Amino acid sequence: MKSTALASGLALLLITGQALAGDAFTLSTGVHHHRGDYGTERDTEITTVPVTAGYDTDRWRFRASLPWTHVAGDPNVLPGTGPVLNLNPLGRGRIGLPLDPEEGDVGRTGGSASGVGDLSLRVGYALAPSGPVRAELSAVAKVATADEDKGLGTGANDYGVAFDVAGELGATTVFGGVNYTRLGASEFIDAADVLGFNVGAGWQAGQGQLGLAYDFRESAAAGFDDRSEVSGYYRLDTRRGNPFQVYVSAGLSDGSPDWGSGVSYGWTF
Repeated sequence: MKSTALASGLALLLITGQALAGDAFTLSTGVHHHRGDYGTERDTEITTVPVTAGYDTDRWRFRASLPWTHVAGDPNVLPGTGPVLNLNPLGRGRIGLPLDPEEGDVGRTGGSASGVGDLSLRVGYALAPSGPVRAELSAVAKVATADEDKGLGTGANDYGVAFDVAGELGATTVFGGVNYTRLGASEFIDAADVLGFNVGAGWQAGQGQLGLAYDFRESAAAGFDDRSEVSGYYRLDTRRGNPFQVYVSAGLSDGSPDWGSGVSYGWTF
C-alpha cells in the first residue's frame, strides 16, 4: 500500500476546506509518474492514473480509489510496495521458469505491463474536525485487484491504520502523520509490516498554496533500503471550489524512486 506525504498528510488538508463543512460527494483523477532504480540493477518507471470517489460528512470521510497502472523495468519493483524479492516466474519479462535467488537470476529480466492496479479503501474519522488543530484517525486497506503475474501488485491484501494532524501557525499550515501497514504475503512474495511517517508545511501563494513535505516508510522486504523522499506541491482551489494540484518529488534513499511528478483535479458535489 502506497503511503506518501502527499497522499497521507495532504489528505487532511484536502478536507479541511470542504469535507468538514458538511455532506459532500467527491471525485478526482490525475496522472502520476515515478522513475528510479529503487536499489535494483535497472531503472523502473511507474505511471498511474487513479480515479477516486469519496463521500464526506462532518466527521466521517470515505474514499475508494482504483488506478490504471503501467510499469516498465525490474520485476522486483512493484507499484505501491516498492522493491521486494519477487519469485513469481511469470513476472514482467520472465518466461515461466522457476527462479533461484542463490543463482542470482531473480533480477536478470525486465519488461513492461499495463492494467488495473490495486483497489485502495480508506475510512477516516475526524477526532478534531475544526479549530486551530485538526486530527483524523483512519483505517486503510488495499484489495489485491492488480495482476500479480504482470508484476502490477503483490497479489495479497494489505491493512493499516493512520493518524494525521494539521494546524495553523500564523500564515503557515503545518501537517504530519504516522501510519502502520500490515502487508499481506503471497505465494511468491514475502513482505514485512511497515511503519511510516510524514511531515510538511504549506504557505499561501496568491490564490493557492505552496508546500513542502517529507515522507519516510520502512522497506517492505529485507535487503532493500527504507523509502525516504521530499516533495514540493502547489494547490489551487478553483472558483467552484474544485482542487487542482501539481507536485514533484525527489528520492533521498536507494529504496525510493529518483524522482516523481504528478497532477490531479477534483470535483465536489
